[in-house]
Amino acid sequence: MRLFLWWKNGRERTDIDLSAALFDARYKYLDVLAYYNLKSYGGVHSGDIVDAPKGAAEFIDLDIALLREKGVRYVVSSINSYTSQAFCDLPECFAGWMARESAGSGEIFEPSTVIDKVDVAANTTICLPAIFDLQAREVIWADIALKRYPLWNNVQNNLAGVSLMLRSLVELAKPDLHTLFMLHARARGQLMETAGEAETVFGVHQGITPFDLDKIRADFM
Repeated sequence: MRLFLWWKNGRERTDIDLSAALFDARYKYLDVLAYYNLKSYGGVHSGDIVDAPKGAAEFIDLDIALLREKGVRYVVSSINSYTSQAFCDLPECFAGWMARESAGSGEIFEPSTVIDKVDVAANTTICLPAIFDLQAREVIWADIALKRYPLWNNVQNNLAGVSLMLRSLVELAKPDLHTLFMLHARARGQLMETAGEAETVFGVHQGITPFDLDKIRADFM
């Protein structure tokens, strides 16, 4: 799997950093992949880009089998504005993750391999977009925007806070889709007797279905 980040300078030189913190199954911090630690535990960072007048990318390749073999279960992705510009002030900034056939397969930035892309546009300087559970092979949607802390340029000083956020999101009791849609229906409208009477329909085979992930994330979460 490849984590990636793309950005373009704002009104001045802009340095955005991509990092990945590694934790075991008990939320114990193991190491970090960042501009100051390019290789560890089966992960490799592409290197530090400090200026992007025409746009630039950083990425982290993760050998999932090797990471799991070495005891890594959770990977917390982090995006940090080293030069302190808010993400909303940049003309372009997005991140995401790509599938890879295998480590060293030669796939660079082939668009068809993108699993998901996140637009980073908050009025903050730190974003934790997602957590990857390598054992369950699941992505835990985080979407946490922070202004100052943790200071991911020196993640070792903030391990307690990062570990707490990781534990909170992993163990969070999440509502199922039925509960989510019922909350919206009661708060934003009224329940109808039949689908024909409704302006918005939630269903398995009609209206907004469990497979409409982009719409659910955009409008209901």
